[in-house]
Amino acid sequence: MNIEPIEFYFQSQLTALDFFFIFIFLLISISLGVFFSKRGRQNLSQYFASGSGCPWWLLGTSMVATTFAADTPLVVSGLVVKQGIWGNWFWWSQVMIFMGGVFFFARLWKRANILTDTELVALRYSGKPARVLRGFRALYFALAYNCLIMGWVILSMTKIMGLTFNIPKHWAVIASIFITVVYSAISGLWGVMVTDFFQFLLAMGMAIVLAIVSLNAAGGLDSILNQLPQIYGPENAAAMTRLLPSFDTPEYGFTIFLLYILLLWWTVGGTDGGAYLAQRMIAAKNEKHSFLGYLWYNIGHFCLRPWPWILVGLVAAVKFPGIAARNPITGVLEKDPELGYIAVMLTNLKPGLLGLMLASFLAAFMSTISTQINWGASYLINDFYKPYINPNASEKHYIRVSILTVVLMAILGGVISFLMTDIFFAWLLLSAINAGIGIVYIARWYWWRINAYSEISAIMSILITVAAIIFIQNESLLQIVLTSIVGFTLLMLFLSGFVAQKRFGINPKSALFIVVIALIAVVLVTLVTLPEKKFPWTLIYTVPISLTVWLSTTLLTKPVEEHQLIKFYRRVHPGGPGWKKISEKIPEDYSKRSLFTRRNLIAAISGIVAVYSVLLGIGYLLLGKTIAAAILSGVLLLSVFIMIKNLSEEQWKTNSNDNASCAS
Repeated sequence: MNIEPIEFYFQSQLTALDFFFIFIFLLISISLGVFFSKRGRQNLSQYFASGSGCPWWLLGTSMVATTFAADTPLVVSGLVVKQGIWGNWFWWSQVMIFMGGVFFFARLWKRANILTDTELVALRYSGKPARVLRGFRALYFALAYNCLIMGWVILSMTKIMGLTFNIPKHWAVIASIFITVVYSAISGLWGVMVTDFFQFLLAMGMAIVLAIVSLNAAGGLDSILNQLPQIYGPENAAAMTRLLPSFDTPEYGFTIFLLYILLLWWTVGGTDGGAYLAQRMIAAKNEKHSFLGYLWYNIGHFCLRPWPWILVGLVAAVKFPGIAARNPITGVLEKDPELGYIAVMLTNLKPGLLGLMLASFLAAFMSTISTQINWGASYLINDFYKPYINPNASEKHYIRVSILTVVLMAILGGVISFLMTDIFFAWLLLSAINAGIGIVYIARWYWWRINAYSEISAIMSILITVAAIIFIQNESLLQIVLTSIVGFTLLMLFLSGFVAQKRFGINPKSALFIVVIALIAVVLVTLVTLPEKKFPWTLIYTVPISLTVWLSTTLLTKPVEEHQLIKFYRRVHPGGPGWKKISEKIPEDYSKRSLFTRRNLIAAISGIVAVYSVLLGIGYLLLGKTIAAAILSGVLLLSVFIMIKNLSEEQWKTNSNDNASCAS
């Protein structure tokens, strides 16, 4: 696509009515924060987990709002030009693990009875390794991981404010941070979730309004689809409107799609619904509300959100091809399709609607940033400061330190945003340094043998591998380094195996499985040259290498102490063959509470099919492919029927915190 970069200018035409709507929105958000400030500051449980008293509709909506940041519409619409609609499989592929998590993880988080998902380390593991891992996770995920997320979310807001108000990036950063910190610091998770609910309704409503208005202004979807081949050429235009890439999709499109659906969803990030999603499930009234909240999140996240943004992306592709902005660091004019969404907004919305749209962007931004700083602060206080720095302080002291930490977290996120220019690149970077850890998060719930060393070795192997891929330019040297990691791991497995065999009873079949994975890793490293040294291509190396390292480490290190495993199983009782060794030593029968059942598996598969039927069915209907949409409608009805039938046999535990409510 040889389209010259064109810098977009917008002469601000905001009226008093626009500013009035923005002011009203900010007033409501801050008022809600102040209203819940007294409750949120009672103790750490209220501040970081809302006292475990929230209903499913609030916590589920809060999850959707949190993942609906100001950056999300920009990235999703920008993908239409960068890759095509199919590029959204970057996150659509996660339907499988997220929807599966509704049935296999949502209730486990509630049963764990913890304050943060990192506190699970202290419940699941034992000894010094558990203490080290808990402290490391608290610092790593609160600072490095979390600040990267806040950086790109703040960057998106600065792009919006920069084009709308023509203000420098540093002032946009300061304003963005100040607005959110005002209410989130004083109210804790209560204020965050209640404002999330209000903010999501506004943000989603205005996203739909913008899609309708911009499509009408562009002459309708048929007109846009007819113009795409004239601007981008027939081949690129066809790729841009595909929901599923074909073999001839440009720039390795089909291969990238395969990496998404074969590797991404079960290896990257919070595969068990951890982090801020777990924070909401922990805050639920009971297991049923945790389950329903996560189910509603999946519906809202995948079925409601995407298409208004994609439609605006198609409008932007036609109306603003080659849209560009000057790099704030180099001053060079660079194409930036992510700006297309903002350009469509600024040029199509009339006074009043534009103010509401800007307020909705503030809503999306604030819902995410408030969550990130509250979640990050919960790690630093509950999982680092309280257990290791000052374990005997009063609740009031912890709350004061928490408020200060929230402010500092926001400032750190603002600093990181100055180092970024491309939001989607930051998405890819975060995914790259998380690729491989996901399977450990799944296994720790359903296999007794996982220990703290498993997580530590997985995280470290991924960081080392990704660093090597990025910084070692010589392919031969890179191959030597990566094969050395695998070779050293196998050497340790063989040299230490006979000792571990006597102490821990290593199964020869397990060792053979690791050797096979290691050989696959070596073959991929030596025979496959990555087209680009970024995600998702890095999955080809990181997944087999990290699997080799953490599986070997697990078998070569001491298992978690048996009394700790029994304590964990009694509290969480996930069930399944992976816990047979421990469950046999417990007199109580937890079989009726097990989640590892055929019924749950069928319900999960039905739920996955249902979500994909809605997601793709809407797309095919909008693009005029009515037969495909009709077929998917039938599949949807059948899958929903099967899922409901299986759920009707569920026995819910609903006697914990049932009398708590968000209004009491």
